[in-house]
Amino acid sequence: MIRLTPWRHPLSATVTVPGDKSLTHRGILFAAVASGVSRVTGWLDAQDTRSSLRLVQQLGVEVKELTPETLVLESPGLFGLREPEDVVDCGNSGTTIRLAAGLVSAVPGLTVFTGDVSLRKRPMRRVLEPLASLGVRSLARQDGYAPFAVAGGPHQGGTVEMTVASAQVKSSLLLAGLSASDPLTVREPVASRDHTERLLAYLGVPIRVTGTTVTVEPVSRVDPLDFAVPGDPSSAAFWAALAALLPDSRLYLPHLLLNPTRTGFFQVLERMGASVRSTVVQTAPEMVGDVEILPGRLTATRVTAEDVPSLIDEIPLVALLATQAEGVTEIQGAHELRVKESDRIQVTADILSRMGAAVEPRPDGFRIEGPTRLKGAEIDAHGDHRMAMLAAVAAAIADGETVIHGAEAVAISYPGFMAQYAQNAGR
Repeated sequence: MIRLTPWRHPLSATVTVPGDKSLTHRGILFAAVASGVSRVTGWLDAQDTRSSLRLVQQLGVEVKELTPETLVLESPGLFGLREPEDVVDCGNSGTTIRLAAGLVSAVPGLTVFTGDVSLRKRPMRRVLEPLASLGVRSLARQDGYAPFAVAGGPHQGGTVEMTVASAQVKSSLLLAGLSASDPLTVREPVASRDHTERLLAYLGVPIRVTGTTVTVEPVSRVDPLDFAVPGDPSSAAFWAALAALLPDSRLYLPHLLLNPTRTGFFQVLERMGASVRSTVVQTAPEMVGDVEILPGRLTATRVTAEDVPSLIDEIPLVALLATQAEGVTEIQGAHELRVKESDRIQVTADILSRMGAAVEPRPDGFRIEGPTRLKGAEIDAHGDHRMAMLAAVAAAIADGETVIHGAEAVAISYPGFMAQYAQNAGR
């Protein structure tokens, strides 16, 4: 539990956020696929990414933490990985468990996955069924929840038509495609995060991307990875929202991942009236740059299903911004939020409503009327890291004290968040 009071000054600071969580996961998992010694710098050291580290170690990868920012991983390569001797506990990490389901399709024997209470409630059928269409055998609890087991062995390629865009499912399939008997094509209804495609191409894997269609060729070997992880835009979004909500703020976010499939929040923030300026300093394998945020008069907006894949994790922050924006904001097409670490649609609505906002949760999003003055309240983060950080940002502009239960969950993705928050708040 933490107690927070309103900020009495703007956010005028340079805030360096930790390495991107999605890219840290992929850096670790792709180092396991590669043969030889790989290096990942700037990684996010958090509970979720530690789950991926434990996974690859159980598969036979030697991991050395040279410095707090540098990992060195030595792997026998995709076809040299071994069957784990024990159940793989993925903790709270949906990325670990879903991507690994495709990765271990190349590992002879049986890999059994489980996770914490929250992860065991998240749907896994969405990844196990398309893997089964390739001939990858698995066995799961009723309705497709973890614990589940994947039996590695021969499987084919082919074409998978996804009905819902999901970078995790797509990435799991592409990893399985590396060890398939023939090429694998994955088609999404709309584009999702493309980190896996970019990193596979960076590693020299034969891969073709045309619109929302991706084709990967089987490989016999993947060369080692040397990859620097840029700052996480999803983590930066909390600071960007705070700067947009506090008058006279000026926020500078250096060395941030600017992949177009991840910058939807900054586009919506600008659309709502804040000033967002970015300078690109690197384009490959990922676009990286510096971002400056200045507040402005916020107005309502509409977020559609086409917008959602590029800001799925930041939609609760858009809802918070909408409480301070003039007019009615509607958010649609975000069904995925119902099956995250918590039901983020309902929990977001509960948090903001308790603080006095006019928020109507809908099956796939929200309707929010603004502006409304927020007041401090007692909040339950439901063990969800992003809900805890959302409540902290809201507390900064609310009248009175806000008490957040379950704030320790921020360690899942951003262990240093509360320390940075206190520092910038002047506490």
